[in-house]
Amino acid sequence: MKTAVSNVAPGQVVKFHGEPCIVLEHRTAGTLLVTAAQIKSSFGSTNNFAASSFREHLNGAFADALTEGHADELIPREVDLTALNGSKEYGSCECKVAPLTFDEIRRFHGLLPKPESWEWSATPWSTPCVDEDDTWVVFLLTSGDVNGNNCTGTYGSRPAFLIPSQYAVEADGGLDQYTTNELIAEINRRMNG
Repeated sequence: MKTAVSNVAPGQVVKFHGEPCIVLEHRTAGTLLVTAAQIKSSFGSTNNFAASSFREHLNGAFADALTEGHADELIPREVDLTALNGSKEYGSCECKVAPLTFDEIRRFHGLLPKPESWEWSATPWSTPCVDEDDTWVVFLLTSGDVNGNNCTGTYGSRPAFLIPSQYAVEADGGLDQYTTNELIAEINRRMNG
């Protein structure tokens, strides 16, 4: 049965266009989801997510596949590209789909299962104005620890995106999310159909 994503508690799994996703947070603009399964990708030739081939892929082909050609369902969000060392050289960028930032990984630590393989964040390790570094990116290890590595490597990602809070999703939260009348109607439908 479908329900508005706003009815689903953070940490629960829902299906968005058939893709299992974890509800992270209900915001004023919409609900933040992250895919439960990883995709594999290199980051690109720079650790600036705004200029990376990874951003281009996530907001192009990936967004189209995720939404079955309806990328306009996704709400743009501002992604803070402050480096791990505090450099704000890259500013921020607006995206429909992006990996979580280091700060978001920390905020949602209790909701995110450990990744199956190393996983990109959107956060650079440093920036050129600090130490001429435009290659290292923060990533999440399978142990749950964080580290950094070269942006040209290929690692996993569980991309995050915002959808309207009233968007109907398949909930995976058990029977307690349905009213008694909804459960009876479903039983009747199955017995008579």
